[in-house]
Amino acid sequence: MCPVAAVGLAMALARCLAAASPPQPLDEYQVKAAFLYNFAKFVQWPSEAFQTATEAIAICILGQDPFGRSLADTVAGRAIEGRSIVVRHISDIKQAAGCHVLFIASTENKRSPAMLAGIKPGTLTVGDSDASAAGAVINFKLDDGKVRFEINVDAAEREKLQISSRLLGLAHIVESGRK
Repeated sequence: MCPVAAVGLAMALARCLAAASPPQPLDEYQVKAAFLYNFAKFVQWPSEAFQTATEAIAICILGQDPFGRSLADTVAGRAIEGRSIVVRHISDIKQAAGCHVLFIASTENKRSPAMLAGIKPGTLTVGDSDASAAGAVINFKLDDGKVRFEINVDAAEREKLQISSRLLGLAHIVESGRK
């Protein structure tokens, strides 16, 4: 067989094997990135949460970013009700003023209760572990290796967020008792 034909055959075989290989399983933070995007689709913010009718929805990550490219790739080119979506990384709660969704990385757990008190109303706060106990609206949990979430309905009410019944139906509901 001539070398050119061998190379062509090898490339064709590689393409076939790649097409036939099973899809790679999603990692935990790819799943959480998809959840963050979908949370934004099923939440209605108070009118004062946006400065203009076309202001982008800002998804902010506070603390160490566990997503890599997953979150940016998930929201790239997408819009919700005519609003584009941007991802911002912030290192301090004082930078959260323009955030509509605030993901609080687990590296920030010890500071969560004090930080949450300083967030402007109308921010959907999402924690990576036991954040709902600290007052976050949504908290991720791992259950038998699957990503689940709980929603603190009292925290959502405090933030003046209306969460779709469709999203509430998928969540474990938590009530903090603080309003």
